[in-house]
Formats: sequence, C-alpha cells, structure tokens
Amino acid sequence: MKQYPLKTNKWGPFFEDMPGWTETQINAVTFARFMMNHPEYFPDWKSQVPGIFNWVYVTLGNDKWLKYGVKTVNEQTSCMEPASSHNSRQGSAELQYVKLTGDSSRYDNAIRQLNWATYAVNIDGENRFNGGATWLSDGYGDFVRHYLRAMAIDPTLSNPDENHILESSSVLVEVEYAKEPSEIQILCYHSFDENGTEKIRLTAKPSRISMDNIEIKENQQSGNSWSWTEMEKGGVLIVKRVSGLVVRIFR
Repeated sequence: MKQYPLKTNKWGPFFEDMPGWTETQINAVTFARFMMNHPEYFPDWKSQVPGIFNWVYVTLGNDKWLKYGVKTVNEQTSCMEPASSHNSRQGSAELQYVKLTGDSSRYDNAIRQLNWATYAVNIDGENRFNGGATWLSDGYGDFVRHYLRAMAIDPTLSNPDENHILESSSVLVEVEYAKEPSEIQILCYHSFDENGTEKIRLTAKPSRISMDNIEIKENQQSGNSWSWTEMEKGGVLIVKRVSGLVVRIFR
C-alpha cells in the first residue's frame, strides 16, 4: 500500500458488480482512516492523508450542490453519482483529520456532507442510493457507522438531551440505559475485555461510577479512573478500565 496506491493514487475497484477497472472513493478514504488510526506506520501522514482527500475531490468531486455550500463526492469513476455512504464516510474521515491536526479548514464542508447525506433517507426511513434503489450494505451497514464515528470524534454533533455511549475500544456485550428519569443508575454496560476506554455523552456529570461493584475515582493517575469534560449542555465522560468488566454510572 505504501509502495503503490499511496504514491500513484491508483486506488482501484471495490464493488463486485462493476466489471473492469474503476477508481473508488471507499478504498482511498478507508486507507486514509487506517493511516490516521495508526500514525506510527506513516511518519508523513499529516501531508499524505489530505493528499488522498484532495485526490478524491479532483477525481470524484461533484459541484452540483455548491450553491448550497457543500461539495460532495461521487462513488467511483465508473459510477459518477454521489451517495449517502460515500459522503458520510468522507465527512467523518475529514472530521477525524481536523481533530487530530487542529486544521479546521475542512470542518464546515465535512459537516455539510454529513447533513447532505441524510437526504438519502426518505420520510419512511428508507435509505436510498441517489433516489433510486435501496442498498442495504451501503445504506445501513456503512452509512450509519460513519455518523457514529463522527459523533465520537466531535461530541457536539451528538444529542445533548440523551445519554449515549459514543465509542468503545472494546466490544460491549451488554448495555442497559435507565428507563425512567428517576432511576439512580443512569447506565450499566459489560465489556468483553478487562481493559479499555469508553467515551460517553451524558446529560449531566455523574455522582459516582463503579467498576465490578467497586467505586472508582475521578482523574486518578493510575488504575481504573474516569474524567469529565463539561459542554454547553451536559458533557463527555471518559472511562478508563485497567482491570474491570462491568461499569455502572450513577446520577
């Protein structure tokens, strides 16, 4: 990957229903995400990743909605049509670059791509490709997870009036939210791994948190701990598990 597509921008085909060679956005931007998730392998990722993004806009950019303030991207060179999954992928990946580098020049268009992509979903909740067929893999398996990634990257995009786990480094095998506002326990979840990190959007700072029924302290330097970042409404809780499976959060 370093020797060829990263140098030549020949990202090639992905979809099984397209015969012959075609350049796809999914290959390019998925690799850009891999680079951002593993910068230890790519010393020049800060310049290479925007290079990939720029290639996407040169090769697959779509100016049809510029009058509304958003530049979208097409699926591939053999299908020059924009779609919800590709634009939500582009938006979330560029938000990740903004977060990691502090370069905010891509922020507005990334948010607008995420907004634009929601128009693929009709009033019945059906996610359609370019107003036509419904592709379950693109519309549900792919489209939705880019919004989850975007909210984890930028929690201001998440709902401030609800409690939600935005991100976990481990598989969570069971999650239970409070059913009534009067319940003392806001949230309980079970992790597959004994160590990991969760990012959670909450409507208010919790009073206490336990792990395997043992209370853990805020901002501990070692061991199990949690931290809180206040937002305009509610905030973001980070739970760091060094050794523990069951986390309970109380109001």
